[in-house]
Amino acid sequence: MGQTNQKERRKTVRYRPKDGTMAVNNHALGPIVNISMGGLSFRYLEGTSAELSSDSLGIFLGSDDILIDQLSTRIVTDRLISKGSAFLKTCTRQRSIQFTDLNKKQQTHLQEFISKRTQGMY
Repeated sequence: MGQTNQKERRKTVRYRPKDGTMAVNNHALGPIVNISMGGLSFRYLEGTSAELSSDSLGIFLGSDDILIDQLSTRIVTDRLISKGSAFLKTCTRQRSIQFTDLNKKQQTHLQEFISKRTQGMY
Protein backbone atom coordinates (compact mmCIF):
# COMPACT_ATOMS: atom_id res chain seq x y z
CA MET A 1 0.00 0.00 0.00
CA GLY A 2 1.19 3.47 -0.81
CA GLN A 3 1.87 6.04 1.84
CA THR A 4 -0.30 9.16 1.70
CA ASN A 5 1.58 12.42 1.48
CA GLN A 6 -0.56 15.18 2.93
CA LYS A 7 0.66 18.57 1.81
CA GLU A 8 0.24 21.64 4.02
CA ARG A 9 -2.24 23.93 2.27
CA ARG A 10 -1.63 27.04 4.34
CA LYS A 11 0.62 29.69 2.85
CA THR A 12 1.43 31.40 6.16
CA VAL A 13 2.90 30.17 9.46
CA ARG A 14 0.37 29.55 12.24
CA TYR A 15 0.98 30.73 15.81
CA ARG A 16 -0.53 29.91 19.20
CA PRO A 17 -2.19 32.97 20.72
CA LYS A 18 -1.92 33.85 24.41
CA ASP A 19 -4.54 32.21 26.63
CA GLY A 20 -7.74 34.22 26.66
CA THR A 21 -7.50 35.37 23.04
CA MET A 22 -11.02 35.22 21.61
CA ALA A 23 -12.69 35.48 18.22
CA VAL A 24 -16.12 37.04 17.96
CA ASN A 25 -18.54 37.58 15.10
CA ASN A 26 -22.29 37.90 14.66
CA HIS A 27 -22.77 34.14 15.08
CA ALA A 28 -20.11 32.82 17.47
CA LEU A 29 -17.67 33.58 20.28
CA GLY A 30 -14.80 31.35 21.31
CA PRO A 31 -11.10 30.86 22.00
CA ILE A 32 -8.67 31.14 19.11
CA VAL A 33 -6.73 27.89 18.52
CA ASN A 34 -4.21 29.29 16.03
CA ILE A 35 -3.68 32.45 14.02
CA SER A 36 -1.65 33.58 11.01
CA MET A 37 -1.59 36.50 8.61
CA GLY A 38 -3.85 34.41 6.37
CA GLY A 39 -6.54 33.45 8.87
CA LEU A 40 -7.34 31.70 12.14
CA SER A 41 -9.18 28.82 13.78
CA PHE A 42 -11.41 29.13 16.82
CA ARG A 43 -13.73 26.90 18.81
CA TYR A 44 -17.32 27.66 19.77
CA LEU A 45 -20.44 25.96 21.09
CA GLU A 46 -22.84 24.68 18.43
CA GLY A 47 -26.12 26.52 18.43
CA THR A 48 -24.40 29.89 18.50
CA SER A 49 -23.63 29.64 14.78
CA ALA A 50 -25.88 28.08 12.18
CA GLU A 51 -24.49 29.91 9.18
CA LEU A 52 -21.54 28.95 7.00
CA SER A 53 -20.90 32.16 5.11
CA SER A 54 -18.61 35.12 4.91
CA ASP A 55 -18.63 37.35 7.94
CA SER A 56 -16.86 40.10 9.80
CA LEU A 57 -14.75 38.98 12.74
CA GLY A 58 -13.10 40.61 15.74
CA ILE A 59 -10.09 39.43 17.76
CA PHE A 60 -9.65 40.42 21.36
CA LEU A 61 -7.34 39.69 24.27
CA GLY A 62 -8.92 41.15 27.38
CA SER A 63 -5.84 40.93 29.59
CA ASP A 64 -3.98 43.32 27.28
CA ASP A 65 -6.96 45.43 26.14
CA ILE A 66 -6.33 44.43 22.53
CA LEU A 67 -9.10 44.56 19.95
CA ILE A 68 -8.84 44.16 16.20
CA ASP A 69 -12.30 44.62 14.74
CA GLN A 70 -14.16 44.35 11.44
CA LEU A 71 -11.84 41.82 9.76
CA SER A 72 -13.45 40.50 6.58
CA THR A 73 -13.39 36.72 6.43
CA ARG A 74 -14.39 33.67 4.44
CA ILE A 75 -15.18 30.42 6.24
CA VAL A 76 -12.95 27.58 5.05
CA THR A 77 -14.09 24.73 7.33
CA ASP A 78 -16.43 24.18 10.24
CA ARG A 79 -16.17 20.80 11.93
CA LEU A 80 -17.46 18.94 14.96
CA ILE A 81 -14.83 18.59 17.73
CA SER A 82 -16.87 16.91 20.48
CA LYS A 83 -20.46 16.06 21.24
CA GLY A 84 -21.87 17.33 24.48
CA SER A 85 -23.48 15.22 27.16
CA ALA A 86 -27.14 14.28 27.04
CA PHE A 87 -27.64 16.74 29.88
CA LEU A 88 -26.08 19.77 28.17
CA LYS A 89 -26.95 18.92 24.56
CA THR A 90 -24.25 21.19 23.17
CA CYS A 91 -21.44 20.36 20.79
CA THR A 92 -18.07 22.01 20.38
CA ARG A 93 -17.10 22.97 16.84
CA GLN A 94 -13.95 24.41 15.31
CA ARG A 95 -14.17 26.97 12.54
CA SER A 96 -11.27 27.91 10.28
CA ILE A 97 -11.52 31.21 8.48
CA GLN A 98 -9.46 33.03 5.89
CA PHE A 99 -8.96 36.78 6.09
CA THR A 100 -10.13 38.62 2.96
CA ASP A 101 -9.67 42.19 1.77
CA LEU A 102 -7.77 43.47 4.83
CA ASN A 103 -6.75 47.10 4.53
CA LYS A 104 -3.20 48.24 5.36
CA LYS A 105 -4.14 49.31 8.90
CA GLN A 106 -5.76 45.94 9.65
CA GLN A 107 -2.73 44.11 8.24
CA THR A 108 -0.42 46.18 10.46
CA HIS A 109 -2.54 45.55 13.58
CA LEU A 110 -2.68 41.84 12.81
CA GLN A 111 1.10 41.63 12.27
CA GLU A 112 1.74 43.48 15.56
CA PHE A 113 -0.69 41.19 17.38
CA ILE A 114 1.03 38.07 16.03
CA SER A 115 4.53 39.33 16.80
CA LYS A 116 3.72 40.51 20.35
CA ARG A 117 0.75 38.44 21.57
CA THR A 118 1.46 34.86 20.53
CA GLN A 119 3.36 32.04 22.22
CA GLY A 120 5.27 30.49 19.34
CA MET A 121 4.41 28.44 16.30
CA TYR A 122 1.47 26.06 16.30
